Amino acid sequence: MRELNFFKRYIFALFIIGVLSISAYINMVHLIDKQSKYAEIINKSGRQRMLSQQIALFAIYYKIKKLKQITDKMEQSHNFLTNLPNLSKLEKKLLFEKPIYLDKRVKRYIKNAKSFCKHRNGHSLSYILSHSQSLSKDLDKLTNAYQKDSEKKVKELILNERIILFLTLFTLLVEALFIFKPANDKIKEKTEELIKEKSYEETISELSPTAIIAIEENQKIRRYNKHAQKIFGYTKDEMIGKDNLYLIIPDKYIKKHKEAVKRFFETNKMKYSKQHLEVEGKRKNGDVFSIRLSLASAFFKGDQKIVIANITDLSEEKEKDRMLLRQSRTAALGEMIGNIAHQWRQPLSSIKTITSGIKLRKKMGLIDDEELEKGMSKIMEYTDYLSQTISDFRSFFAKEHHKESFRIADVVYRAVSLSDASFKNNHISVEYDFEKDMISARYLGYPNELTQVLLNILNNAKDAMVAQNIKERLVKIYLFKKKSFYEIQICDSGGGVSENLILKIFDPYFTTKHQSQGTGMGLYMSSQIIKEHFNGDLSVSNKEFCAEDKSFYGACFKISLPA
Repeated sequence: MRELNFFKRYIFALFIIGVLSISAYINMVHLIDKQSKYAEIINKSGRQRMLSQQIALFAIYYKIKKLKQITDKMEQSHNFLTNLPNLSKLEKKLLFEKPIYLDKRVKRYIKNAKSFCKHRNGHSLSYILSHSQSLSKDLDKLTNAYQKDSEKKVKELILNERIILFLTLFTLLVEALFIFKPANDKIKEKTEELIKEKSYEETISELSPTAIIAIEENQKIRRYNKHAQKIFGYTKDEMIGKDNLYLIIPDKYIKKHKEAVKRFFETNKMKYSKQHLEVEGKRKNGDVFSIRLSLASAFFKGDQKIVIANITDLSEEKEKDRMLLRQSRTAALGEMIGNIAHQWRQPLSSIKTITSGIKLRKKMGLIDDEELEKGMSKIMEYTDYLSQTISDFRSFFAKEHHKESFRIADVVYRAVSLSDASFKNNHISVEYDFEKDMISARYLGYPNELTQVLLNILNNAKDAMVAQNIKERLVKIYLFKKKSFYEIQICDSGGGVSENLILKIFDPYFTTKHQSQGTGMGLYMSSQIIKEHFNGDLSVSNKEFCAEDKSFYGACFKISLPA
């Protein structure tokens, strides 16, 4: 019986609350609607004064286009205001009755503004200027009338709202005393549990396809999802609730990481918020691998903050890049072998001529020691040249594991020397234009990779000039410093790249050559090398340049390396 009485009281209380809530809602909707409409009315009415002044101003300065726009706006606003339902007595008096007749005056003012727009007549201008001030004052009166009327009606609605609020509060007080108090403690306990569980679960989802790790101010791990287990190899039991983040961070990053976390919790400022960083992580087996990291922050337990890291494993992506790089260098091997053949042909031919000549003159007894020594010296000179050629090509294909300091100019010269025989065979000349300081300028990076980029560009320049059957074949190389960048520009006289292809030239597998001559990976890999390994940029444009006192036109590749 007691349970039944509680149920009846509960249902009755809910019914009363429901009725009051619906009444409050209807009143609130009505209030919001009225306030919105009144705000629109007051806004448009207030703008009429400004528009009337702007009409006078634009008319004085003959700004006809703007004058027409403002006149149309004022006319639209006036039509809206005069056609409003339930106008107050004061509003009607101001608009349609003596002594103000604001409706007629505004319409006449607009009429004269339109006439001036159309005919530029002095009569209309005089009317606008002479009535502008008085019209503005009366428009202000109308705005005040609208405002007072809206305030009066809003006060009535607010009074209704207060009555409903009082009844609602009284009903709630009765409910609190006789219905809800016995269950209050249990509800409070359950609510706190739900808030703790739900607020955090909504912040970080276990279903994320990336690793998500969250840490508290004390550096302890609060969240470590399934994907994090998969990437790093540590279980949740090994990580959550412990200060074990150093297990998945390579030693070189640990100090910086702890300083950054400490600085964030002290200042609430995150240096790399909403950015994607490429750094390294460490697996349980000790392997160091590339990751993409983005950071954010969130609240839990009220005002306590956590740092959330979103991590993507880049191992497969990096391996694909390395494979493409190896493929690109292997593709360059064929070109290099041809260059070696060209480089060696003339020295070998000279050595053969010298040895056969010495042998013949020896048989005939015509050679003396001086001539023999001179021939041997020449042969040694050629063999040294052949040996140096082998060293140059071998160093190009050597693997680079660490950055090294090198002169940019030396790399340019070496790339040209590796292409020298091929260029000579195709009657291509090379001209240099280096800033004086750039000849000795040094750079920290991977010289062989930069050589590969230059060789790709030089090889493309050669192919373009040969394919176009250019008579005067020239490559001009510029080297200079521009602001905080070192720039290498390689321009050829091949006529340039067509505009519909120039935007695709760095796309993978895109080539203008026959399938048997190119894979479309050379320039793509060159672009990737400059971006990924040098943090620079590779671009191309068609331009005119001067060399040998002549003007040439062709493609110009620009390599920008941050200084």
